[in-house]
Amino acid sequence: MIKAINILGVIVAALLLMALYIAKTDANAAQDRLARLQTELAQERGRINTLTANIAHLEDPENLRALARAHLGFEPVRPAQEVTLADLAAARAAREREEEAGQPQAATAGFARTATGGAPRP
Repeated sequence: MIKAINILGVIVAALLLMALYIAKTDANAAQDRLARLQTELAQERGRINTLTANIAHLEDPENLRALARAHLGFEPVRPAQEVTLADLAAARAAREREEEAGQPQAATAGFARTATGGAPRP
């Protein structure tokens, strides 16, 4: 009887030892995975900071002005290009009068000249 209890005790101890080894191995694997994820997270945060700085640079008004001038030919508005509400109302009234009379829209040509700062468009 005592021999059977000793054998059972050795078997239980061996099973507990194997369970402890498996738990320790799983814990080490989880720690390694956690370390890899933390490293990856730090790298992603660095990328996010870089992209945020890049967006701030791209959205900078001075940068946008320079790009608009270089690639689109935009320049600041000249006073000759500005139109007042009174000019718009007069142009609309003239256009309506001409439409009623069946004539071409010369009022919009004057508006185009004022808006572009150049000669009236045909």
